[in-house]
Amino acid sequence: MSDRLQELLRQKALLDEHAAWLERQIAAERARTGEVPPAAPNLSTPAAPQSAMTDAEALLGQYRSNPQSLQQEVKRGCFLYFFGALALLGLTVLAVYFAYRSR
Repeated sequence: MSDRLQELLRQKALLDEHAAWLERQIAAERARTGEVPPAAPNLSTPAAPQSAMTDAEALLGQYRSNPQSLQQEVKRGCFLYFFGALALLGLTVLAVYFAYRSR
């Protein structure tokens, strides 16, 4: 048996042991408080997937933007960064010019 498989089996055994301990603790607490365990949910029938898809589409629709306006915003941002970098370069050249001129 490979080392990886042995390690995975060891971790699974630890998780099973921990789950059993949790079940014992839950049962003890319920016995102490007299609480009745809730009915197990029916997992055999899936939730309405169409409803979930509709909800997801509605949520995504709130944050969706027009691709044309997004393209314009990106173009505007690129121009702003370009001219900002150009201005910074110009200021740096002026600073170096005045630094060497005063010597």
